[in-house]
Amino acid sequence: MLRFKLVSPERIVSDEEVLSVSLPSETGEITILPHHVPLVSLLASGIIRLRKKNGEEDEMAVSSGFIRIGKDGVVTVLAETAERGHELEMSVIEEAKKRAKEVMTKQVMVDDVAFAKAAAGLEREMARYKLAMKKRYGRMKSPTSNG
Repeated sequence: MLRFKLVSPERIVSDEEVLSVSLPSETGEITILPHHVPLVSLLASGIIRLRKKNGEEDEMAVSSGFIRIGKDGVVTVLAETAERGHELEMSVIEEAKKRAKEVMTKQVMVDDVAFAKAAAGLEREMARYKLAMKKRYGRMKSPTSNG
């Protein structure tokens, strides 16, 4: 078992025992199992998937941050933003995506910093959108489900 902790500036989003954690890093998706080597890495915007001992999976949308895997088997994720799937509202996500695209279009020739910020915001909203769509139109079946 692994101890998984997901923390954002606003709150502790998750603190629980899990079988495995899959998460987006700057170099691609990584899956962490018990006895993983200690590691510190950058977190990318995307979806974190937790596999629990009862066979269920839980998913959370996150934006940039840091990942730390300790010698003690504790996986700590510090994310700029983090939300569970049931917390996401499609109308809010759609509006945020629209605003980010508008800023990117307006800033492309004017300000590299504003463009980069808008691109990061759009990436975050796309992760939130993907998770919200999954929750809205059906969950992925776990490997242990019958059907």
